[in-house]
Amino acid sequence: MSEPGGEVRWDAPLAIAACMCACIAAYGVYLALPLILGALSDRYGFSSRQIGWVGAAENAGLLLGSALVSIFAKSGRFRLMMIAGIAAAILGNAMTSLVQTFEPMAAVRLATGIGSGICYSASIACLSLARQSSRHFSVFIVVLVLMNSLELWLVPSILSSIGLHGLYLGFGAAFLIPLLLMPLIPAVAISLALQSSDADIRAVAVTDTARSLAWWCLVGVVLFNVAASAFWAYSERIGASIGLSTQAVANTLTLCNLFSLTGSLLAYWLSLRWGQHRPQLAALAVMLAVFAAWSVHLSATGYVVGVLIFFEVWSMTQVYQLGTLNGIDRSGQFVALVPAAQGLGQSAGPFIAGLLLGWQWSYSQVLMAMIAFIAGCFGAYLYVYARLRHPRLPTAPR
Repeated sequence: MSEPGGEVRWDAPLAIAACMCACIAAYGVYLALPLILGALSDRYGFSSRQIGWVGAAENAGLLLGSALVSIFAKSGRFRLMMIAGIAAAILGNAMTSLVQTFEPMAAVRLATGIGSGICYSASIACLSLARQSSRHFSVFIVVLVLMNSLELWLVPSILSSIGLHGLYLGFGAAFLIPLLLMPLIPAVAISLALQSSDADIRAVAVTDTARSLAWWCLVGVVLFNVAASAFWAYSERIGASIGLSTQAVANTLTLCNLFSLTGSLLAYWLSLRWGQHRPQLAALAVMLAVFAAWSVHLSATGYVVGVLIFFEVWSMTQVYQLGTLNGIDRSGQFVALVPAAQGLGQSAGPFIAGLLLGWQWSYSQVLMAMIAFIAGCFGAYLYVYARLRHPRLPTAPR
């Protein structure tokens, strides 16, 4: 567990577990976002546009926090960053429990999101520096899915018993667990990925070409998350619009999310057989088909089947996004920007959806507009795949 001299060994199992715990706590509010936004509408009277903008403020905070981590990533002092982010998130969640109007709520959730973004981005950067990072990412997605399902199952009961203020206090208290685990993480994390035995994508030097491809990957992450978060933020409202009860929607999201455990495992297995890119492009094509079907007609059956496929593809895509970028840049510099890219997409998605709904667009029309973002993501990763196959590049995926 330790290096000579008593320093905590980086990428020890308990250190990896502590990082994953911090990731889960930081992502907690986003995992329950549809039910939280629905509760803001039902309990505080927020409009459809306002709940979208509260979600956008939350995710914009994640973006800003992640950007701060990327600026200081070269120092490797991710533990200090996590502690700072945890402190800000605990304070922000406590303050949220005291407000019930739109403007203060949006401002406090923005500040809380910054703390969560710092914690999440620093934790992800740590995971990317470890050996066998692709395996760690797959395990992280599995844990994320389990926690997401648990939240979707518990949140309706929590809301009915102690309300939104109690829910936010619970999110703040959840950060105490990773805070207690911070001593398991070394003060300065160093990269061990160059010694990794991962063979799915061989690392390339951080050349100008690699930097260019890394930025294209980040563009793909942004575009995908715009579409995914636009649906995710309004998934409870969409279900209600076709006659499903809040409990029915929660049960659908929970069960379909649990099923997506197979997605992260399938993504890892496919990457070992066919590399990262071809399965990733196939998954994006399936997501395009789901959104196209929703935009044509929304029904209870179509909603349930679509959500099932949505979660499966989302789970696979997160593994591929992290794995592809980590294969291009093993320094961790660009992987640290993944949460920032996710935050940008996740803030833009609910904001754009709220804007369109404010213009009296239907949910089907909003989902149709999101097809353009998924298509853009597909194009970005297709370009990366084509460049990596070029013989002049120092590496190419299988």
